[in-house]
Amino acid sequence: LRDAMYNNEHSADGLLSLYDVAVAAAKERFSEDTLLVALSRCEYIMGRAYSYEENKDAAGARYDAGDKFAAQALDIRESATAHLMRGENISQNCSVKPVSYALSHGTKIAGLAKKVLKLDENYGAAMYLQTAQHIYAPSPFHNHKKGIREMKEILEDSTVRLEKDDMFNLISAIGYGYLQREEIDEARTWLLKALEVYPGNKYVQSLLKDL
Repeated sequence: LRDAMYNNEHSADGLLSLYDVAVAAAKERFSEDTLLVALSRCEYIMGRAYSYEENKDAAGARYDAGDKFAAQALDIRESATAHLMRGENISQNCSVKPVSYALSHGTKIAGLAKKVLKLDENYGAAMYLQTAQHIYAPSPFHNHKKGIREMKEILEDSTVRLEKDDMFNLISAIGYGYLQREEIDEARTWLLKALEVYPGNKYVQSLLKDL
């Protein structure tokens, strides 16, 4: 489900059959807080799919559900991944909800990332979440130079645990940061590296077309 979403192999609605399979597998294999975290992840992935299509209402509903599942998991037991899923759902929700949501919820993201890293200091996804604000925050709150430097440090640290999508998020964010700095050759280099991870990703393809 994750890889199909990042590779834009289907429309968001076209992913629903894979989503149903993933949810069924989670319910078969997991229970209690572990199940809730898995369900949160499924909602997050579907939210990203709708975000790619700029269907903000559908994306926001998915992120809301993902945040709720993660919060319910934390009510049962504290875990690094549950904190991460709250942070990731809230972070993406800030891009599809009204500004009032970002103002009231966006400040929680850094704190959630810190909670993850307190429990698991090598959790690469949380490191990305922590520094992504430097790349993607609106002016005057971004700091592209700092964000690029920190993301490169994460990629170069052999002790950091990174999944395939973490690699893609880091590499594409570096490319986006260089694009915002109008360092075109560097931007192209990093965006092409991102496509080595997920060749079908339409977001990165669109950034390359902008170049």
